[in-house]
Amino acid sequence: AARRPLLSEDDLAAPPDQKVIEAVESLGGNDVLASDVAAKAGVSLSQTRQSLSSLASLTRGDISVTQSGDLLYSFPKSIKAALSSNSLRYRVTNTWLEKVWPNVFWGIRGAFGVFLFVSIAVIFSTLFFISNGGGSSDRDDRDDRRGGGGGLGFRYGIDNLLFDVFRPRPFYSSYGYYGRVDAFDRRQLGRVEEEEQERSGVFEGIFSYIFGDGDPNRTVEAARLREASKVIRQNDGAVTAEQLAPFCDVDDPDDLGDKFLVEEGFVLPIVSQLGGEPVVTDDGDIVYIFPDLQVSARGGDDDYEDLVLGSGVDYLEEKNVDFSRNPDLGNVAAAGLGVVNLGGALYLGQVLASPAMTGVQLAGMFGIVQAGYPLLVGYAFLFNLIPAARYFVNQKKNEEISKRNSARRKWKTYMDVGGSKIKRKLEAAKTLKQQMRRLGGESGEGTVYDTKKQFEEIANSKEQAEMKKFDELLGDNEPFS
Repeated sequence: AARRPLLSEDDLAAPPDQKVIEAVESLGGNDVLASDVAAKAGVSLSQTRQSLSSLASLTRGDISVTQSGDLLYSFPKSIKAALSSNSLRYRVTNTWLEKVWPNVFWGIRGAFGVFLFVSIAVIFSTLFFISNGGGSSDRDDRDDRRGGGGGLGFRYGIDNLLFDVFRPRPFYSSYGYYGRVDAFDRRQLGRVEEEEQERSGVFEGIFSYIFGDGDPNRTVEAARLREASKVIRQNDGAVTAEQLAPFCDVDDPDDLGDKFLVEEGFVLPIVSQLGGEPVVTDDGDIVYIFPDLQVSARGGDDDYEDLVLGSGVDYLEEKNVDFSRNPDLGNVAAAGLGVVNLGGALYLGQVLASPAMTGVQLAGMFGIVQAGYPLLVGYAFLFNLIPAARYFVNQKKNEEISKRNSARRKWKTYMDVGGSKIKRKLEAAKTLKQQMRRLGGESGEGTVYDTKKQFEEIANSKEQAEMKKFDELLGDNEPFS
């Protein structure tokens, strides 16, 4: 048997989109269609098709072709295990994101909190050392025996320290809480909220106070396509721009004036990503049809409603960016420690710059503090400036988010109330609706080619050919009468 190359093409191939993998798993992995996966994952049709093709190649999945030319994919039961087995790149990426990076990121988060306590301890211990005339050797010895932070009252507690060090909370994917949580997935939010009852430790909380917990709207584009797909399929594949407006980035309809119900450029991203086509009616209105979304491999109506459509929303509501997920008391405590640290750093700077300290080199650890003073004061300033700047930036972001949400709500209200033109367009859309075409299963459209069956047929043909050849050999060796 030929040896497998050390690094094959599959090992180095780019892994499929993670959202596509999760959608395929939730749909069962058998008779999977690109349109169902795109609607479930909130990914464009072109990207979904590319990811499914890559996933089939890397997991040794099967592909069948229907009578209409649609492709149905079937995958192994454990998709991620098959990916890890066949793709070195996926295995390395997955190991980094799930095992290595969470611990590295926790270390980064914890380091900010640790450094705050270390900074406070060394600043005030140095001030205490200087104020007690720490020049004599016997005082140095006593200070060394006492340690840098004695008597200051900044006790974190050895039990708390051990808990934080040996029980770090993992933070997956990108940055912070919202790096591992999809704020638009209700089931995931409910599950993680229970876990969040075990709130992060003191060190991690300090990092959250400084830098926040990530962007809650990082998955908004996937949510947009997912909800738009539901609206399109619920309306039989033919919709108007006004029906999609509550899920787009739109201007406030009250500010559009004469452009209201005329300008429809805001729907183009959704139309292009979900394979839509504009159709001009006899009245000059535009209706958008989505033939690719009107094909499904889901069996019964209940299966289709539950797995593909799920529960929709009236409009896309972006989430406000929280300053921090810490309790208010935690943020107040972190801010207070930051002020204490800054005040101590500034006072230490005055002491070190005083005439009495000119040319004086502190001994031992305090000499290191003296040399590293610029680092301490820089950290103290940044500790207070970054949260303050972030507060004002978040205020501006939330105002913009509020305006976009308000505009979407108004578009939804105009849709519900309706007007002569909106009603006319909705009636035109109903005339262009398309019946959902079912694929696969007993009641669905049949297949004309299946890689799995094709392999079995080739194996059977080969076996039959070998048996025929064997029979011929037996016939040649019969004795003459």
